[in-house]
Amino acid sequence: MLKGIHNAIGYIESHLRAELDLEEACRLAYMTEDSFARFFSYMTGMSLKEYIRRRRLSLAAEEILLGREKIIDIALSLGYESADAFTRAFTKQHGITPSRLRKEGGGAKLFPPVSFHIIMQGATEMNYRILDIPETKLYGYAKPYDGMGYRNREELRHVMWASDNEDIPGKLCEGTWNQPGNTAYDGVWYGVWQDGCYMIAREEKDIQKEAPESIALPAGKYAAFTTECGGLAWEEFPKLFSLIFESWLPTSPYQQRGDLAIEVLHLWTDHDIRQKKRYYEVWIPVELKE
Repeated sequence: MLKGIHNAIGYIESHLRAELDLEEACRLAYMTEDSFARFFSYMTGMSLKEYIRRRRLSLAAEEILLGREKIIDIALSLGYESADAFTRAFTKQHGITPSRLRKEGGGAKLFPPVSFHIIMQGATEMNYRILDIPETKLYGYAKPYDGMGYRNREELRHVMWASDNEDIPGKLCEGTWNQPGNTAYDGVWYGVWQDGCYMIAREEKDIQKEAPESIALPAGKYAAFTTECGGLAWEEFPKLFSLIFESWLPTSPYQQRGDLAIEVLHLWTDHDIRQKKRYYEVWIPVELKE
């Protein structure tokens, strides 16, 4: 797996000034496009598209400093359709315009290529089990993640869950999260990553309002990873995904099956109970490696 990822990064590096086929990069990584995007985001804290954009603008700075080509030719070779679009993107990343960089000879913020390494972390325990799950129908709200509208997946997750933002839970359940005695929010919630979208959902028995979208979790084997009780979702999920992709998948006899990744949240509205009992899981559909 690690060799495939390095091959994919190498392909991206060699095509920064050419037509870049993300499907080919993912093929070299032995992942689907969504799986590779998810892996990359959780490992680096940025989307794959954002990484490519930064690398191209870093390369642009190097080429501008060399002084061999016109700035507009550099911009066009990196996929920008106009000098204005290139200047805006370049200035946003480097804090200096392309022409000023060439004139002054310094001040750019170079962005080196990413490199992945497997680090054996013996002090980190992973609680996981292999489950046989029947087909499960979920209902909720989904939002596309294209790597551009949000800084990363954590931001998209926060926007959808937060009661002071889109408040998707409030669109599925009666009352409010902090309403005394309201248990409508208690129980199991799902955050589903699939096909470039994130969906907040529950089983039909757990919602009180009509949900516009549904998804069927396919039956099969899932690797289920569990956190300790009492943590916060926005802290626990990034750590759990990083451990899965960095430590477990490369050395496991299993490989991820398809693009699906499921966050499972066991939640309570009562403050004292949730401080002690809430916990989270990540389910990954798996199959044995050949």
